[in-house]
Amino acid sequence: MDASPGAATAERGVSGGERGVSVRALAPGDLDAVVDLDRRITGGARRAYFERRLAVAQADPTGHVQFGLAAGAELRGFALGRLGGGEFGGRAPSLVLEAVGVEPGLQGQGLGRVLVDALAERARARSAQTLVTQADWRDNRMLPFLARAGFALGPRMLLERRVQRMPLAATEEEFERPPPLIRHLRASDLPMIARIDARITGEDRARYLAKKVDAALRESAIVVSLVAEDDGFVVAFAMARVDLGDFGHVGPTGSLDTIGVNPDVAGRGFARALLAQLLDNLAALHVEALETEVARESFELLRFLYRFGFGASPRLSFSRAL
Repeated sequence: MDASPGAATAERGVSGGERGVSVRALAPGDLDAVVDLDRRITGGARRAYFERRLAVAQADPTGHVQFGLAAGAELRGFALGRLGGGEFGGRAPSLVLEAVGVEPGLQGQGLGRVLVDALAERARARSAQTLVTQADWRDNRMLPFLARAGFALGPRMLLERRVQRMPLAATEEEFERPPPLIRHLRASDLPMIARIDARITGEDRARYLAKKVDAALRESAIVVSLVAEDDGFVVAFAMARVDLGDFGHVGPTGSLDTIGVNPDVAGRGFARALLAQLLDNLAALHVEALETEVARESFELLRFLYRFGFGASPRLSFSRAL
């Protein structure tokens, strides 16, 4: 929910659609209506997902934008977004369109575009440069909608790996070295993570990373982010999350947001150990796939991910300049 001044009561008229329909900020009391509307659209139930997204937005209103399409007291549509940008060294701030839906009987009237435009307007006010989302290339309802709403294929690649145990170590030297200590991320790990990231990117991204750590600990359905230690110090990290519902997913899916290793210990198997433990943990949670999104020109990172079993995802990345 968007809790900026006046957001809860601001309404925008809709032209070309149902008379009396307006856009307003979602409120906690909209949960049942959103869940019911989503069920009529998708045929599935995602109550836990929407309950968590609305609660997180209430706790962090500046990091989320959530609008509803209302006709009087009736909710006829919704759109949920969160501020992002910075994954794998990216720099441009963006608003991620997580979910959007319109009453089935009102689809095709431009109301979804009105919701997306409302998100875009608020995103610009918060200095976001792009609106981004994902969709399966086989989704013949979502792809035409995204085209009409001003989206184009994004500059990032979506990769996917089935959740199963990784093969044995690639080299004898790596195999003989004792496995590193891998544990769950803690809030107190932020300073070390920020130092590692600065070594990798050459930039101070402590504020961005603070948000990512907070999101990893609060927003994921289950905390799965990990760090690796060497001699008592954090030397590598993997920011990941598990969700049921983002971008139309109907099953629990793991997302790898970013991974980083202190350059001083590069090549010693820490990234591999993090991925292996992450996959083991996801398998125990009955998660079937791990996804990630990478800039097309990040050749070194792509080579690393391909080496460890990632391949092309059936999902595509879309973006709209703001």
